[in-house]
Amino acid sequence: MMNIRDYLLINKTKRTNKIKILDLLGFESDSLIEDETFKDELTEKVETINEDTFETLLASTQEISVPTSSIDTYIAENTTPSIIADQTPTDTFNPLNITEQIQRVWSDLESRRKWVMPTFIILSLTFVVTIATNTYVNYVDKQEAVIEQAVVVTNNSNELVELLPGLIDISTNTFYSKYDVSNASASLQQIESSLIQYRNNLQNRNDISNIDSVETNLTNIFNLVNELDLVLSYRILISEVLIYSELPISEEDVDIETITADLSNVIAQSKVNYSSLPDIEEFNKHNLLVNDAIATAENLHGRYLGALRNNEYEVAQSIATAIILNKETESNAFENALIQFKDKSQINYEKFNNLP
Repeated sequence: MMNIRDYLLINKTKRTNKIKILDLLGFESDSLIEDETFKDELTEKVETINEDTFETLLASTQEISVPTSSIDTYIAENTTPSIIADQTPTDTFNPLNITEQIQRVWSDLESRRKWVMPTFIILSLTFVVTIATNTYVNYVDKQEAVIEQAVVVTNNSNELVELLPGLIDISTNTFYSKYDVSNASASLQQIESSLIQYRNNLQNRNDISNIDSVETNLTNIFNLVNELDLVLSYRILISEVLIYSELPISEEDVDIETITADLSNVIAQSKVNYSSLPDIEEFNKHNLLVNDAIATAENLHGRYLGALRNNEYEVAQSIATAIILNKETESNAFENALIQFKDKSQINYEKFNNLP
């Protein structure tokens, strides 16, 4: 920054027409020293007075800082630029107009921006790890649930399959009543439900090396259960075919109308049940025999009623014996079919393996 001494020297050499002395000291002044175009003598005196005044002012005045005004503008235009240009490279940018507050904000933004990418990466990794962990935990829980369910279902199924020999005996022995047959049918349904659950769960099992053999074993068990269920149904239906309460043969007990109605119901019920008999290979011969037995019984019933109407009681007794014999023939064939089925079922059961 230029001092007053330098400024006065410059103005002295230029001999300007107007001088603002108070403005140099920071004051505003309207006082002007005008150059008179008088005589040379007066001019010389004025110049002498000015020089003396300048010298006095220079001697008494120390260097002071001048506020930024026309002086700074003058210095920047006439003296300083060459020096600044020499000291400051032209390719360097100095943000002279950025305030201290803006610089501080800028610095904060720069410092925070350095943490944006690391923070994003950390959050992304955390998210991925969380998803992977939850997926793995869910998978482990699912596998544990599958294993636990498989253990329960397998144990239950094996225990129920062990009941099959007893169910085979009930299904093929006429000694057992309808109540026993009904309970056996309920047990078969329970076994079938457990096997279905085991088969469905088998698709999630990864601890079985040979699933095909297990599937084959399951199919064989299912076949036996279904056949036993058919036999039980067959037994229930056949138990109401050609069933007689009584065949009167004495004059005192004969009521033609009542006997006629009873025999008609027997034939009707027998035909209905026969049409509903399930198809079982071991009972095919018996099925044909039942059809013949119903036809024979219907013929014998007519002859029996005719003998009673004609008071031929001895003939009626013979025909009644034939009716009973016809039923016994059918029953014997049925028992033989049951025995054949029992033998085959026991052989098939021996081939079963425990469910893994």
